[in-house]
Amino acid sequence: MTSNDPGPLVQRLVLGAELRELREDAGLSADEAAVALGWYRNKISKVETGESKLSDKDVQALLALYGVKEKAVDRVLAMAKEARRKIPPARVPDWAKKYVHLEACASEIKLFYGDTIPGVLQTFDYARELLSASVVVPSVDVDAMAESREQRSSRFFGPNPPLLWVVLGEEAIRRRVGDRDVHRAQLERLRSLAVLDNVTVQVVPMASGAHAGLGIAFTLLHLEHANSDIVYIESLTSSDYLSRPQHTRAYSLVFDRLRVAATSDKDTLSLIDQEIAALD
Repeated sequence: MTSNDPGPLVQRLVLGAELRELREDAGLSADEAAVALGWYRNKISKVETGESKLSDKDVQALLALYGVKEKAVDRVLAMAKEARRKIPPARVPDWAKKYVHLEACASEIKLFYGDTIPGVLQTFDYARELLSASVVVPSVDVDAMAESREQRSSRFFGPNPPLLWVVLGEEAIRRRVGDRDVHRAQLERLRSLAVLDNVTVQVVPMASGAHAGLGIAFTLLHLEHANSDIVYIESLTSSDYLSRPQHTRAYSLVFDRLRVAATSDKDTLSLIDQEIAALD
């Protein structure tokens, strides 16, 4: 997928936003539309938030209900076709496959991790150490998944990279994952990212005490093509995708407060350099 081809997941979000606008222009509530079509109550909401695929028959039924003109019908049907495309498999747990494809399409990514380096920023060896310690990742998948994590970070060094803002807990910098060489290489990778024009890395010091992000890790994605924001939260065996405004606003506020609590990007580079020097 490229910036010209945002992929089916993003196309589904774009289609949902289009159908929501057409429904509102028709003066119908989501419940009224569902009743008129004999659909279950939440189907309209799932379609408009990009959670459900639609057949051409369903799209045509919606457009007929909304009184959409013929030229617009062809355009929306083409969008629905794009949204039904299959996406290539990703070497991640099943519950994270959707996230990897959304991440690849995001124009802006904000990450907060308190005690580890986020997957998309990991080196192969650092990722391998973490994945090997997992109780849910089969040992035969460890190397392939570690390689996938390392490859994902190459996007930040390439043309037209997304904006990336990373806030880490100090423990993520200090915690030794693997031997000294593995830890040093990971910090060097983080430093090489931190000096890029499109990347900002900050650290929340342990000495700062309580802060708004304690006990959680999350990712905020902005999808420019869909004019949409999504919060991604992952647990041991599942994940959540939050896109309602009350959710995205809350996590955006937390992230803003973490940025204030964190050291500056310049001081963060100094901290990373000190930790690298201590490993020599």
